[in-house]
Amino acid sequence: MAEALILVLLSKIATTMGKAALDGTKLQLGKEITLLFQVENSLKEIESEFEIMQAYISQVCLQSRNNQIFISWLKLVRKIAFEVEDIIDEYAFLLGKMDDTESFLKKAFHHSKNITTWRNISSQLQLVKIRLQHMTVMKERYGIKISANGKNTVINNINRQIYPSDSSYLNIDGDDAIVGQEGYAQKLINCLNDNDVNRAIISILGMGGSGKTTLASSIWRRHDILNNFKCHAWVSVSQNYQIENILSKIMNQLDSKSTGHATDDHNVMVGKIRSYLMDKKYLIVLDNMWDKDSWLLFDRAFPNNVFGSRVIITTQIEGTALLAQGNNSIRIGFLSPDDSWKLFCKKAFSKLTEAACPACLKTQADRILAKCQNLPLAIEAIGSLLSCRGMDEQEWASFYDQLNWQVTSNPELSWVSDVIHLSLNDLPNHLRNCFLYCGLFPEDSPIRRKWIIRMWIAEGFVEDRGTDTTPEEVAEEYLKELTQRSLIEVIERNVFGRARRFELHNMVKEIIRTTSRKQLFALTCEHPDVTSLGDAARRVSVHTGGQDFQPGAAWQQLRSFLLFDRCVTVPWICTAVSSFRLLRVLCLRYSLLQEFPNAIVGLFNLYYLDLSRTKVKRIPKSVARLKNLQTLHLRDTSVNKLPCEITQLTSLRHLFVSKGLYGTSIPGNIGVLKCLQTLREVKASKDLVENLGHLTQLRTLSITNVSTGHAKDLWTSIRKMAKLTRLAVSTHGMNEVLSLEKFRAPRYLQKFYLYGRLAEGVIFPVSGHFQNLKILSMRWSGLTQDPLGSLSQMPSLVYLELCEAYDGEALVFQDGWFPKLRQLYLIRLQNLNSLEISDGAMTNLAYLELRALKNLKAVPKGLEFLQLLKHLRAEKMPGGFTDGITGDQAFLERVEVECW
Repeated sequence: MAEALILVLLSKIATTMGKAALDGTKLQLGKEITLLFQVENSLKEIESEFEIMQAYISQVCLQSRNNQIFISWLKLVRKIAFEVEDIIDEYAFLLGKMDDTESFLKKAFHHSKNITTWRNISSQLQLVKIRLQHMTVMKERYGIKISANGKNTVINNINRQIYPSDSSYLNIDGDDAIVGQEGYAQKLINCLNDNDVNRAIISILGMGGSGKTTLASSIWRRHDILNNFKCHAWVSVSQNYQIENILSKIMNQLDSKSTGHATDDHNVMVGKIRSYLMDKKYLIVLDNMWDKDSWLLFDRAFPNNVFGSRVIITTQIEGTALLAQGNNSIRIGFLSPDDSWKLFCKKAFSKLTEAACPACLKTQADRILAKCQNLPLAIEAIGSLLSCRGMDEQEWASFYDQLNWQVTSNPELSWVSDVIHLSLNDLPNHLRNCFLYCGLFPEDSPIRRKWIIRMWIAEGFVEDRGTDTTPEEVAEEYLKELTQRSLIEVIERNVFGRARRFELHNMVKEIIRTTSRKQLFALTCEHPDVTSLGDAARRVSVHTGGQDFQPGAAWQQLRSFLLFDRCVTVPWICTAVSSFRLLRVLCLRYSLLQEFPNAIVGLFNLYYLDLSRTKVKRIPKSVARLKNLQTLHLRDTSVNKLPCEITQLTSLRHLFVSKGLYGTSIPGNIGVLKCLQTLREVKASKDLVENLGHLTQLRTLSITNVSTGHAKDLWTSIRKMAKLTRLAVSTHGMNEVLSLEKFRAPRYLQKFYLYGRLAEGVIFPVSGHFQNLKILSMRWSGLTQDPLGSLSQMPSLVYLELCEAYDGEALVFQDGWFPKLRQLYLIRLQNLNSLEISDGAMTNLAYLELRALKNLKAVPKGLEFLQLLKHLRAEKMPGGFTDGITGDQAFLERVEVECW
């Protein structure tokens, strides 16, 4: 964690020094120029010191993280890093007060209060330099050092860290081990026993505690399977493995007479293993493998000798699991609710007859099991612990109340937290802060992809990869990597498969929250006993009981404040906001606010502000002071017009506004906001549509209240948005006519929402302009001719909605049309009386919704050709149609039908 903190700190120093472009104005500061130079030079020296320290810490192996001397030393490093971060942000705050005019610059710098603050910053930096030097001396004094060969050594003896997978396959209670895994076990057996004579790699993928090792060991205990192989070996490839040790263990298990030693060169060991296995059918299990790069050596050691040999890899890393060929990858999910209950009862009530839950404990057992969220390791560990307790309802209720503490602090459950900590320790530095940040969200609040990545960027967690890659694209990679490491789970995807929402397992969330508290990363307020920051956490997330959580002086050091408690009063919120000074992320979504808190405009370091779904009515002109603001969320508020000063926020990247269906007005020249990537629900005006063309970085544009007179300028501006992927255009009313004759879709457009009547009832030009479009929604279009022939030229379309968009009587889907379409919505097409689907059309359609088609009385012809159709929803349809659908028994057997 300290390494991740230093990485962010170094990024902040570089960014802040880059923004301190005062060279042209320093000469105007007179004799105080020396003071400013002292500050900058001290920052540069501290930057160099931390660069070396970060490199040093990154080389310290995981074993030393259990050494108390090293842990204490890291804690001191973290405190110094926090101090420097405070100084850096204070430095940025003071720079932000300086205008580029000479008179104001002198006034700002020479003001007695400010000059004292500058001197304090200089003095604090000098003290930090002394403390950093002392940390180096302390490190040497207590024997924390890197040996000549680059391996970490500590004078004190360190016991080897025990990895849960080392011995788990030797200690499994019979058939209990594979509860809920019978299907996975059978697939594993099939992979082992197939007739392929080539060496095959079989991977078992899943999050920590999902039962990967248990599954592999279930076949390891079966002599009928092992006897099919001439020799076999099982090793745990831990995070801090030494390849020579691993190879030596394999050789010793394969051949008890082996003379191989861990001190041998790894190339020698590879040669010995390869030679021994060359003429044998073998089975090797590489358990808990974290790094696919190590496979390069194993690949050389395990020959493809055409005897049907097999290598099983268990892993949490998706990239490692991809080593498996063909269909030889097994991805383990969570248990079903029934299997979870079965396993829990076997463990918790093992001492009772038939392992049945007593009626008096059923309620508490259900509550405890719900916390386990179907994770086998948690169920087994907690169930086993409860089996040693009395069968008293009050005792079980007390255990539930302490469950979070039990999981994170009870030594008897340490093996649960150890598994999750292994995953946390394996994270590279750039992902650790991002992962811990995910713990700030409540259990009932899924993590939105775009929401979390913008917060990461605001916090400074995302590295700068140059002008060719945006921070958002880098953050997307971070999120993808966390999912590939089985640390967060995708719970919702959009229609073309992209992850939209995520969640953390309850056990994972509780453990990383405990880690966050210990490392002063963040504090979550969700219990009545949490009423203060304590030892100055850097981030606060208030879930419940906000009224009892008292703002104080420590809040000045906060970097993020997330409010999920919808019941706290407005005075409490205003008091909290006025306590902040260095805040970067402020989320007050769903709060009771009706007015914009004036204290917000004093947060110069604010990068992310979310007031959406509040009753705020007005944004003050003073918002222009938030020079660093990157994201402003005002969706579903009562703000119908922004001040023209909003255009002074030239760092804005994402602006979300809305006022019902009509959008929010933005006066002034919006074209100066060159960094904007997202502009949602903005109300059209002549000046706005003309100036939109200057926003060449836009990826998302939603514009409302578009009139006939706006169309030409709007389409001209959109043609300049080469990076646009999402476009939503809605007219002033259902009868407002739009001419799209001159409209040309940007090359990378993926989503197009068009709400308005089209001139002469003719569809816009399609041919060659929508090759990447995946989502199309058209409403109120008033088309008079069947549009499907034109729309079928959109080869990538997966979602199509036509709502009051077509006035004709028939629609025909021809053979070969819409090959990727998965969802189709036909809504309120008043004259439609015939719908026909040819064989070969919409071959991938999975969902069909027909709503309020009052003249479509017959079942569409060709429904039987939709072989992949899973769900049909018919709402407010004529009786004849409904009877026809519900009367087709063969259709009902393969398609889920809803009639409303």
